[in-house]
Amino acid sequence: MGLDYSAVQWNRQKRIYDFALAGGVGAFLVLFAGLSKFLFPLVTDEIMLIRAFSAAAFVLLHVILCIGPLCRLNRKFLPQLYNRRQAGVTMCLLGLIHATLVVITYHAGGDTNPILSIFRGSPLTGSIAGVPFQPFGFFALLILLLMAATSHDFWLANLTAPLWKTLHMLVYVAYGLLVLHVTFGVLQAAVHPLYVVLVSVGLATVLGLHLAAALKEGSLDREVHGMGISTSRRLAPRRRHSSRRSRLSTCA
Repeated sequence: MGLDYSAVQWNRQKRIYDFALAGGVGAFLVLFAGLSKFLFPLVTDEIMLIRAFSAAAFVLLHVILCIGPLCRLNRKFLPQLYNRRQAGVTMCLLGLIHATLVVITYHAGGDTNPILSIFRGSPLTGSIAGVPFQPFGFFALLILLLMAATSHDFWLANLTAPLWKTLHMLVYVAYGLLVLHVTFGVLQAAVHPLYVVLVSVGLATVLGLHLAAALKEGSLDREVHGMGISTSRRLAPRRRHSSRRSRLSTCA
């Protein structure tokens, strides 16, 4: 007996969520573009789009990473966990558009292969500002593309839950790579400390929520473990009695 899979199991909640997600991303892009043109009137449209899509993807990734610990801290956030995959695919799409624009703007049209140019275009130097930042983004995008391609229930069923979960835990590796990508990239060229503050606040928020959730779960685990020990002690005579009854019935 086979199983039928659909691309998206649409329902009213998903439609509302997707509408809000698309509207939020669209509003962010429009607002970012407007502010960029107002604050930096000399910036080209290509650079503005590159920055807009990268900022949208990075902000959305922070939101996605915060959903899990928020659900463990407060069950009211569980509906967001239900639709987190769609947000992940959207974030990956934004990152892919950003990467495509970067390759077209900076690496296409030359004698070197555009992908190879990502690694050869930024030679390693002895200073922090000279650390190649584009390879960090390249490998992070590969992880995100792999996660987006396997986000469907079909892959969850066929890869088995442990392997699928391990694969999607790589999002933290991708996040670390993207933090390095931003740190050695845009932050090195930033003239205002606000950029550093925003990235630091985002990193501290993600780490802080995960730490708080881990502490809460650790406390609950210790309580459950303690209850399990006392319960097992109380039930030990009953289990021995039940064991004797099962042996007698088996012999009979």
